Amino acid sequence: MAPGPGLTFPRLNGIPVNHRLWCGEQAAARAAAAFLRAGIAAPEDWDVAQRNPIDFLKCSLDRWAAAHGAAEIGEEFRLTLSLSTLDQHSPAYSPIDQQPDLYLIVEPESAGYVVLGPTLRLLEQVHPRLPVTFAHLFLGALNRWVRVYDWRDALDRVDRLREWYDMDMHEGVPAMELPDIKKDIPSYMDRKPLSKAALQRLTRSIRGSAAGGLMDSVLELERASARVAPPVLDAETGEKLVDCGEPLPALLVVFEKHDHIEGQFDEESEGMLELTPEPNLIVYLGTADEAAVQRGFDALATGCQTLSRAVRLIKLIASIDPSEFTLPTS
Repeated sequence: MAPGPGLTFPRLNGIPVNHRLWCGEQAAARAAAAFLRAGIAAPEDWDVAQRNPIDFLKCSLDRWAAAHGAAEIGEEFRLTLSLSTLDQHSPAYSPIDQQPDLYLIVEPESAGYVVLGPTLRLLEQVHPRLPVTFAHLFLGALNRWVRVYDWRDALDRVDRLREWYDMDMHEGVPAMELPDIKKDIPSYMDRKPLSKAALQRLTRSIRGSAAGGLMDSVLELERASARVAPPVLDAETGEKLVDCGEPLPALLVVFEKHDHIEGQFDEESEGMLELTPEPNLIVYLGTADEAAVQRGFDALATGCQTLSRAVRLIKLIASIDPSEFTLPTS
């Protein structure tokens, strides 16, 4: 019999119920494959990311960061890790580029805060040149990987302000009063740091004391920081960042709470985002071939280890009782 009158409902058996289109998915898929071959990504994250290559890369970065101390680092540093083409920094970027250069980017959301004064006064009781040795080791190790704002930045800012005011000075106009940063810099910071041999002898003699624990920790930080040299930007990457401002500080280091160094940081921070800041750390991955990915994450692992060591040292610094090592009265 012929079918009677009525409507026939279409069947969608075997047809996907939804389709997705992701901008940049081809480049993301190539990068994801390189991450898998390099052992950075885990195959099980593919289903977690709902087969989205971009979300798969995000899962891979989160997993890698968690395995390299992200939770500990986050106790003192507010940093973000991202995979980027630096297109937001480059006016020459073309969205139709199917094989862009990729970079691992580390940028701070805000600056951590460390007060060194009580710690340095404790160390001065052990040896008059130990405070400046400690400060240079601590700041030198961190500045390899992230930007630290300290007394030298405050001095530079005051010098720039003085030059600007001198250029605009007119006859009869009183001179602008600027803060005297040098008054907030302890006298022991003008001394020469200890040599490596002298420092080794001294640290052996004070091992087991509070000062010894601080020196052991800062030396561990220095060794971690120097294990691998930080990546150096090539000329092409430098061109992409030519119009950027200075990197944002990841850490503010002062001698005393609310000193002039902190005041200069507060004033300078108001204009830090007038220009797009250059990231603190840029690791080149190229077009994400396996070897480049492995080299890039090896370098980043050293940066993470440095920051983890720094967090442990910062906690030691914070544990020093400031009332026991107060500023001398004049």
